[in-house]
Amino acid sequence: MTQETPVTLAIGGSAAADDVARHLTGGRAVRAVDGRTVLVYADAAAAVRDVTAYLRPRAMSFVRFGLESGAPQPNRDRFGGPAVTGAQALADRAGPRQLWLSEAVRSALGGTGVEPTGDGTYRLSGTG
Repeated sequence: MTQETPVTLAIGGSAAADDVARHLTGGRAVRAVDGRTVLVYADAAAAVRDVTAYLRPRAMSFVRFGLESGAPQPNRDRFGGPAVTGAQALADRAGPRQLWLSEAVRSALGGTGVEPTGDGTYRLSGTG
């Protein structure tokens, strides 16, 4: 996977995903099949920069993020597919203020600034 491969970011936690998505400026928000908001980025580095910028001033945030390789697939007026379900599963497992990355995303980033979580996924260092 090259850095130009699109990635899908899911938002989890106690905050409203639509509100969080409005603060993430580097991605395009779309509605997933299950009604949740996900964002599509041109590459993994752009998504990581956006999430990091969002979390930096929000020390008490309970928001969690999951980042998976690939773009959502259209399904009528919503989007689904492996990238969406993978990103949502990662966001659901992440802790507050964490961004969990799939192996494919970690590889695209070259491993710099990421650490293993112990279950086969990775998170951005310093976001936990």
